[in-house]
Amino acid sequence: MLKQPLSLVAVLLALFMYGHSQAAISLNATRVVFEGDKKEAGVTVRNLGNEELLVQSWLDDGSELPKSIPFAITPPLAHMSGKSRQVLRVLFQGSGVPIDRESVFWINVQEVPKVSETENVLQLAIRQRIKLFYRPVGLAGSVEAAPAELNWQVVSREYGDVIRVSNPTKFHVSMTDLKIEAGNYTSSPVNSFMVAPGADYEVALNKMPSSGSMMLNVNIINDFGGKVLYGAPVLQGIFKLQNKYIKEQ
Repeated sequence: MLKQPLSLVAVLLALFMYGHSQAAISLNATRVVFEGDKKEAGVTVRNLGNEELLVQSWLDDGSELPKSIPFAITPPLAHMSGKSRQVLRVLFQGSGVPIDRESVFWINVQEVPKVSETENVLQLAIRQRIKLFYRPVGLAGSVEAAPAELNWQVVSREYGDVIRVSNPTKFHVSMTDLKIEAGNYTSSPVNSFMVAPGADYEVALNKMPSSGSMMLNVNIINDFGGKVLYGAPVLQGIFKLQNKYIKEQ
């Protein structure tokens, strides 16, 4: 019988010894909005398990290379008993972000695995990551009106047609479940994308009908994590979407 390579044996052993891993913590929100006239914002962590644990928290701006940002989160390391809650406070140093538009950062919350008393056990640190929006005081318009102000347009590229959405507002607009419908045809949904203030985003269109009317539908994610359905016929030139109805998440 042929001997298995040592590396393969090690992998199989690790898989055999690996226990089922499940996140023991949850957050009370999918995003946090830091209003410019407030001194702080917060998010609550819940320990769903019966055992005590350590929770590590930090902030970043989404870039690959870490850099200093004008926010801090406290406590950065918290000891939680079973079935308990911990409020994480986000503090702003008072400057270092644009005041003419919204900014976005990320809150990271991670359970610190206990040191296992058993050898050859693979342990995973499960991280939860949510958006932190800083919203300065006095911005023109409103976050509720921003989705209807987006400019949509079908644009031809060398590789095919795309839907381009431009955001002329001062607010980030997060979207999911974008679909094109035409008769019996429904495109595959495009999930979880965001258009920053003053930015564009392009969605590739695959195997679209060559003729007939088309409808674009997309769910806008509001400040509370709920979905608000917007839609409109796909027209030549620039078109805008309208609020169709609210879906509670």
